[in-house]
Amino acid sequence: MTSGSTRRVLLVGAGRFAADVTDVALDAGFDVVGWIEGLDQERADPSAEPPVVWVGDHAAFEPATPIAPAISTPRRRPLVERLEADGRRLVSIVHPSAVIARSAVLEPGCVVGPNVVVGALARIGRGTILNRGALVGHHTTIGAHGFLGPGANVAGGVVVGDGVYVGLGAIVREDRTVGAGAMVGAGAVVVGDVEAGVTVIGLPARPIERS
Repeated sequence: MTSGSTRRVLLVGAGRFAADVTDVALDAGFDVVGWIEGLDQERADPSAEPPVVWVGDHAAFEPATPIAPAISTPRRRPLVERLEADGRRLVSIVHPSAVIARSAVLEPGCVVGPNVVVGALARIGRGTILNRGALVGHHTTIGAHGFLGPGANVAGGVVVGDGVYVGLGAIVREDRTVGAGAMVGAGAVVVGDVEAGVTVIGLPARPIERS
């Protein structure tokens, strides 16, 4: 752990992506005191150092210790909300190499990775993860519990709903809308609006045809 850390945090999730978030947290000066697992009970290991506990056992940690998301998929939302209902507070983690415009707003529980850029008057919803190198343009709104993959580029004036997953290197053109629960595949280029709950792929991005 980082010596001299004064801020303690619990990460929600103990899968592979949690290793990335752990490093971001340490670089940001947090002391990661443990992980709360809620998807795969076999990952729980209270004897580990730091411990990994099942979501129902999170009271093993100090009640005042806040949480941050460490699961890349929208499956994290019910876990985070359950922990909030139990009194856990969300805290944002921002890597020191990220550039956040002074007029931008990060709601509680955001995780902002290395080399992320968030433009002027952008708003990032609670519990949203911006992975390394993601770009968010000016006047763009990203909803709650979303995910922008490495190198994703969401241009200015875009509205992204809650729980949207934008994959590795995907691009969303300016002034578009991506509905809640949609998924933008890796490398896709979104040139029009995306309806809620729809998965789009390709260049230009089109909905996946279901058989």
